[in-house]
Amino acid sequence: MGISVTSFLLGLGTAWLIPMIARVARPVAVEATAAGMGFFEDARRVVAEQMETIEDIAAEARARREELAVSTNGHHVDEDSDDDPEAETATTPRTRRRNAAARRRIS
Repeated sequence: MGISVTSFLLGLGTAWLIPMIARVARPVAVEATAAGMGFFEDARRVVAEQMETIEDIAAEARARREELAVSTNGHHVDEDSDDDPEAETATTPRTRRRNAAARRRIS
């Protein structure tokens, strides 16, 4: 069994080619990783902004639902009536109880 010249040359070529590929591929891999990390950070920022927008919309919807619950039940407390402070304190606990009941029915 003799040494094949073709196999020997292929072995030498591979021994030379693999380090060359590694020298070129490493910077490419580093740049690709850096770009991927940048993309991930941008995506995380966009998702956080969208979540904040959704939370704002949900808060506005909750406030609107409570406002509608108060106005449809006819238990709207007039904020401009500062003439009689006793009347305001007398109606406040009733209004709170009815609002809580209205919220439970709506939910």
